Amino acid sequence: MKKFFAIAMAAVLALSATSCNEKNSSSDPKADSLNVVFGEFVGSVMKFQSANDSAFDKAAFIKGFEKIMNSDTARYYVGGMQVALQVLGDLSQLEQQGVKIDRNKFVSEFKKAINSTDSVDQMKLQEMSTTYQRLMQEAVNEAKEKDPKAIENKKAGQAFLDKKAKEAGYQKTPSGIVYKVLAEGSGDNFTEEDEVMVKYVGRHIDNKEFDKSEEPVPFRMQGVVAGFAEMLKLMKPGMKVECIIPGELAYGVNGSGEIGPNETLVFEMETVGVAPKTDKPAKPAPIQVKPVKK
Repeated sequence: MKKFFAIAMAAVLALSATSCNEKNSSSDPKADSLNVVFGEFVGSVMKFQSANDSAFDKAAFIKGFEKIMNSDTARYYVGGMQVALQVLGDLSQLEQQGVKIDRNKFVSEFKKAINSTDSVDQMKLQEMSTTYQRLMQEAVNEAKEKDPKAIENKKAGQAFLDKKAKEAGYQKTPSGIVYKVLAEGSGDNFTEEDEVMVKYVGRHIDNKEFDKSEEPVPFRMQGVVAGFAEMLKLMKPGMKVECIIPGELAYGVNGSGEIGPNETLVFEMETVGVAPKTDKPAKPAPIQVKPVKK
């Protein structure tokens, strides 16, 4: 029935785009019969669909229906509403993520742009889209940083890192990673191009395990979080470390699954060596994700 209603309303809008004289009068008996049957059909569809809707305001619906039907610019009026509903959905999603939206300012800038005499081409639109996407992501990340859980995790993680950094045997990198060598390896350090075979256990700072590998898993530097990749570059074949990665070098404000926003993670990592060269792509590792962008 909804499909029939959509077809009916499309036909209504098509009819509403005709001239006033064509809309308001007809001397063609067949056209008169069509008007009667079509009007009865659309009205009956709405009566059927609204039968169980106790909040349905029939008078308001009819008022809006007549306004569109009696307008020569109905297509554009409805088009504006459709675009507004789509944009409102996008803005609502941003608001749900904690981003403050000034709808009046948005509408004001929208009207300035659509009424502007300046020309717009695809290149300019692409530049504007890139700027919008960047600002949107920054606003979302900033809002997430203010989330109480993100603040709590960051504070707890920093305290844990500071405590470990003071313990015997631990070292700290300039980026903030704290690690302890449990077994020395041999040979050259791994590089950006290497696919490294690693056995690992991942834990929260409360020592609760969230991931582990029973057998060595192949990792590409570009396929893991930034802190994990940085630690691998400090390691050699056969080396084993305990590595504590700050939240911003792990999964950031977004978190991942049971890993919360800004959560500091602890990994026990043992490198076996470089994966043998093969034409087959490596199997995805359990913690394989895109590196966190700074």
